[in-house]
Amino acid sequence: MQLIWTALKQEPRLADWESRPFWPGTDRGPGPRDRRDAYECEVAVEAPGPPEPSGPHRRVAAAIFAYRIFPPRFVSRVLRREPLGAGDTVGIRFHLAPGLDLFFAARVIACLDGLEGGTWKTGFTYRTLLGHPELGEETFSVEKQVATGKISVALRSWSRPGTLLAKVSSPLVRAFQV
Repeated sequence: MQLIWTALKQEPRLADWESRPFWPGTDRGPGPRDRRDAYECEVAVEAPGPPEPSGPHRRVAAAIFAYRIFPPRFVSRVLRREPLGAGDTVGIRFHLAPGLDLFFAARVIACLDGLEGGTWKTGFTYRTLLGHPELGEETFSVEKQVATGKISVALRSWSRPGTLLAKVSSPLVRAFQV
C-alpha cells in the first residue's frame, strides 16, 4: 500500500504495482473463513434478447470496463487504458482523510461478455496484488435476463485481510469495504 499525501502533490505509482505478484494462495480461491459478498441491483429494462447495441446493458458495461464503479468521493481509479482487459492492473486510490489517500491495486484475471444459462453477463474479475490491504477477488458485472430484458448490476467477491494493518483494524477495514 502506498500513502499519498495530496497536500504534498504526491501521485500514485501504478508502475510499482504492475510487476507485483498476486497475494499467495489467492489462486486457490476462497477459504471457509473468508468473507463472501454478493450485491445486485436492478437498474433498467430492455427488450428481451441479447443486449441492445446502444441500450442500458452496453452503457453500464462501458462504465464497468472504465472502472467507474465506486463513488468518486471515496475512490478514484488509476488505469493505463480504457476499456480494461485481462492482464491490466487497476489502481485504487482510496480517499482516507483530507490530505491523505491510500493507493493499492489489483489485476484483471478474466473478462466476460456472453450468455450463461439465460443471463447475458458482461464485466470482469480482478484479484488483489501483494500489498493490497485485502486478499481476494471481485467480479463486477451487468447482467441481462434475456427472457425478460431485466438488467441488474452485480458485485460478487470473497476476501480476507491481507496486511497486518488490515488484520488489526479489521472491523474498520470491513466497514470501508462494504
